[in-house]
Amino acid sequence: MVGFKGWAIRAPAGLVTIAVLLCLSLLTALYAVMDRADTAVATARDMAAHDLGILYDSARDQSAAFSSTSFIGYSVGRYYGFASAFAQISPNPERAAALLRTAFAGGEAPQPGASSALAPYMAVHDRFHASFVDMIRASVFDDLYLIDRLGRVVYSLRKDGAFGLDLNDARARDTPLGQAFREIMARLQQVDDPNQVLVVTRPQALDGVTTPDHPDGVGMLVARPVVRHGAVEGVVAFRLPLAAVDQRLGALARRGIGFALIDAGGRPADVPAAARGLAPFGVYPVPDTPWQFQVLASRWALAGWLGWWTWGLALASVTGGTWAWRQARRSNPDATAEAGAPHAAPAPIAAAIMPAASLETVRSQLPPQPVPAESPPPPVPAPVPAPSSVPALAPEREPANDLDANEEFRRCIVDVMTLALDFWHHAKRKGKIELAEESGLWRVYMDRSSLQTRTLDKYLLVETLPRNPRWRDVVRTAEFVLRHCPDAGAEREGVREALGRLKQHLRHAERI
Repeated sequence: MVGFKGWAIRAPAGLVTIAVLLCLSLLTALYAVMDRADTAVATARDMAAHDLGILYDSARDQSAAFSSTSFIGYSVGRYYGFASAFAQISPNPERAAALLRTAFAGGEAPQPGASSALAPYMAVHDRFHASFVDMIRASVFDDLYLIDRLGRVVYSLRKDGAFGLDLNDARARDTPLGQAFREIMARLQQVDDPNQVLVVTRPQALDGVTTPDHPDGVGMLVARPVVRHGAVEGVVAFRLPLAAVDQRLGALARRGIGFALIDAGGRPADVPAAARGLAPFGVYPVPDTPWQFQVLASRWALAGWLGWWTWGLALASVTGGTWAWRQARRSNPDATAEAGAPHAAPAPIAAAIMPAASLETVRSQLPPQPVPAESPPPPVPAPVPAPSSVPALAPEREPANDLDANEEFRRCIVDVMTLALDFWHHAKRKGKIELAEESGLWRVYMDRSSLQTRTLDKYLLVETLPRNPRWRDVVRTAEFVLRHCPDAGAEREGVREALGRLKQHLRHAERI
């Protein structure tokens, strides 16, 4: 402790200044790295919540539109649909389910040589199955289940393990499909309008064997009651695969940022390969939905050059501290000697023990002590220029407030949307409804008996363009059209030029 105190007191002021500046620079760089990572995570969180909200609304609207169609209402049917045909197979529901699973062991198509008892069921299956296949292909779902009022799964598009189950049986009550069925039946007792009942589950294993690399059996259920002429005929449950969510989140992932949807047990349902090795940064809810997601990130990857600068400052701090300590030790050798030398007994104590005559005799016998020469002053090290501290990251500039009111900017947004929609129509032979559903960027509403795109329509005229337009969705729509329409020609170049002009406006306003 004596040596340390001596070094701390007698160390040159320049060395102390260097050490303090290095420490302050290192702290500033660390704060900048954390601030940069937190900003990137917050931006990624908002984008993921927005896109998952659009996917949820699309799944909810599509399920409402499909469940209200006549062929869904007729297909369950206590008198002429799957429920009636299932009851005609056998008085024993378990035997009827076994015969159906045997007949459809290969998937959607029945096996040859099926039992004659299945003839009524096959007739209903041939009547509705093709329509269900076309409907599911045009949606975000990959399967649907029809459940009669008694809780029996009388139809499944892919004929998976839930096909033919009795959801009131003890073995099937706790399955995701059984829980969704019971929740719908319970809610029907509490509401006056059965069309308002909706159950959306969180990701969970629905069927099959799942692995981290191939989570084919993981998905979400979107279930609604089937209402026909004011009476509840049964329940229809649509299966939303986890792959659809991973595809949506994968489009938002970038270097150092990934996402994972949280399952019903509070764990990541699936971590895509691109997001593995990243640290979790918290679990966030999707507003107005039962879904939750996790942001995965790496501070080092997000820091970029700031990370290398921080490591350099840390190395410089260690090197500079070691060098300053050595210089201080060389310039203060007396402190080291004083710390290591043994302490002699005080003179008064020695004089008190020995008589005065003995002290004189000892002194006369000692050889004369040489007078120590005056030691030169310790060299003062040359002052070393202190490295400049690393400034913290400047906060991002707010976008120009007058850009949204710029008439040329607003007209450019309308040009991008109209040219992209025309190119999509001519290249794919599809309309704006299909563009909104397949891109997942615009909501599709059910207006009485037809589908409408109210929000997208506002972006086709300057007069109806919102005051604060969602330019990110406009850019993503144009990029989606260019990516999925490979046709070359004047229309494609027109979309690219309009998109380039829009991005030029955004760069001038420092929005991208």
